[in-house]
Amino acid sequence: MLIHNVTERNKAVNRRIEALLNFLKEETFSDFQTLKKVVGYKGKHNHAMYNLLNKAVALGLLSKHEYPVLTGKKSLWGITMPGLARVVNADDPVFPAYFEPGKLRHWTLEHRLLNQRVRLALEEKGGTGWLNGDRGAFMARYPGVRHRPDGIITLSSGAIVAVETERSLKTRARYISIINSHLAASDTGRWHYAMYVMPDDKTKESLVRLFGSIRTVMRNSTPAPFDAKNREMFLFRTLDELEQASTNRD
Repeated sequence: MLIHNVTERNKAVNRRIEALLNFLKEETFSDFQTLKKVVGYKGKHNHAMYNLLNKAVALGLLSKHEYPVLTGKKSLWGITMPGLARVVNADDPVFPAYFEPGKLRHWTLEHRLLNQRVRLALEEKGGTGWLNGDRGAFMARYPGVRHRPDGIITLSSGAIVAVETERSLKTRARYISIINSHLAASDTGRWHYAMYVMPDDKTKESLVRLFGSIRTVMRNSTPAPFDAKNREMFLFRTLDELEQASTNRD
């Protein structure tokens, strides 16, 4: 809906810029469609979103970077030091990272962007307090964790969930090690569930079958059967299932 009052329109723009900065304070960078969802723009028209991003870049709060893909180029927008200065709080456990395109690793880039979609889908369902597993703030909160998940979020039910975004499968031995870490985290009350989110049904089915083939895990430093009781903390979803559930909730 168009806002004709200039003062109200400027307030709306500032609110959306603040939403971008608070999201990128944790995520550092993202792509167009993800950021469009962050500020709540819906529909096929992108003009307003491009205007918003261009304004944030002109103000020095964001920087834009293009990288090559098979179909041409894809754009990313990341938070700058002046942008961080707008949203950093005195009680932040560590100072967040600003966007440095030279440090991008293209083999992890798509995983980061997929992880952001998972985060937004869970937040649309009422999840709060998302924390990326690769941030210093995670280690400050969960020292000594052997395996760091892709993220931690608290659901509306109060359950704390470790999120694992899986674009491709790991080895069976690696999953056993990760399972052991999640079980240990559950035993110490750090989180209640581990949710694996896959990009498609085939990957989900393969991972469920792989987990079904595991017979023994370690719990409390003792071999234990990977039975129904030990499996109940592991959840399996596709991204479509999460996003569809979020859409139905609206």
